[in-house]
Amino acid sequence: MFNDERHNRILEIIESDGRVEVSKLSEIFDVSLDTVRRDLKKLEEEGLLKRTHGGAVRIKPVGDAYDYETRKRLYSKEKMAIAKRASEYIENHDTLLIDGSTTISALVPYLGAYEGLKVFTNNIQVATDIIRNHKHIKVFMIGGLLDVEHGSSLSHDAVAFIKKLHVNKVFIGSCAISHDRGLSASEIEDAAIKRAMLQAGEQVFILADHTKFTRESLLKIADVSKDYTIITDRKSEEDHLAEIDALVEHGMNLIMVE
Repeated sequence: MFNDERHNRILEIIESDGRVEVSKLSEIFDVSLDTVRRDLKKLEEEGLLKRTHGGAVRIKPVGDAYDYETRKRLYSKEKMAIAKRASEYIENHDTLLIDGSTTISALVPYLGAYEGLKVFTNNIQVATDIIRNHKHIKVFMIGGLLDVEHGSSLSHDAVAFIKKLHVNKVFIGSCAISHDRGLSASEIEDAAIKRAMLQAGEQVFILADHTKFTRESLLKIADVSKDYTIITDRKSEEDHLAEIDALVEHGMNLIMVE
């Protein structure tokens, strides 16, 4: 396992459990204690954790999001598998509306296989990646005040623009999903953007890794609907079977990938 892969896995463990132990990580990765200590020192220098005696702890309260680039590193394999499956629903000449979640950003590499796409997005990094790698795709940047931390336009102007759109397919992420609270987000502006996007598409796809079924975010976006398709990874079923069964009973079209 490369250093970056090990670092990402450490972040995933600390995101899930809130803490890690040097001895346990040494067993998981089959590396020396000194190697783990160097890993933790590097991640602490990046401001991603705080070292303690014998391990490290999460520096942000549960529910607080890491910055955009760090979140891209978390569960990257799962996100790529989810995005690849989602791309199979795209057709030539589709008009797409996609948000700035890190799972959605994993969809970008797969867009190049299609002809005549028009893509609307409120995320500057997503727009940049598309025009840099897929010059045949028409990209429409949804404007307004940019949120520096997320690189997305989350203003009232962006919401107003999205409300005027009618596209073939919408692809969005969700901070949290449950059968009783529906889809939710942690910030008012992001919730408003996603709420508008849900109304803008003939088909709606929600891309979410397994961790999104364990959280309760502050702001409700919408109820779960049989008109939406949720694409997640197989670990959702392993870790949250009761929640998954409840969503299916509510009529959700739920797809799990390996």
